[in-house]
Amino acid sequence: MNDMMRRVQEGIDSQSFAKLLGLTVEEAQEGRVVISCQRRPELLQQTGLLHGGVISALCEASGAYAALTVIPEGQSIIGVECKVNLLRPVTADKAIAVAKVLKRGRQLIVVDVEAFNQGSDKIAAKMVFTGTPVEG
Repeated sequence: MNDMMRRVQEGIDSQSFAKLLGLTVEEAQEGRVVISCQRRPELLQQTGLLHGGVISALCEASGAYAALTVIPEGQSIIGVECKVNLLRPVTADKAIAVAKVLKRGRQLIVVDVEAFNQGSDKIAAKMVFTGTPVEG
């Protein structure tokens, strides 16, 4: 595990909500992270699909952690805005979100996030995430 993956996984491990969702870092490098969420019965909506709120939370976390990779150690990211489009259902055993920093400013960092069914290249969800660095 590289230092960037360690930093992202430590952040996930420190959040009870991320642990509840079972988020796992798959890849991390400066400006880009890949985070996954295993499909479990308690995360499904009434028709058996992975709940849109879970997909949105996966995308938001991925965006925040991608932003974290471009700021100094000792700082965190607080989300200030996100917009998600749920384009197709997640039916695979695992949802995977790929987040890439588009713009790193002094006060705002904008990240593009795409979520997929594991093993598919068709986009299941698209998010634009904006976060701001804070101390701590």
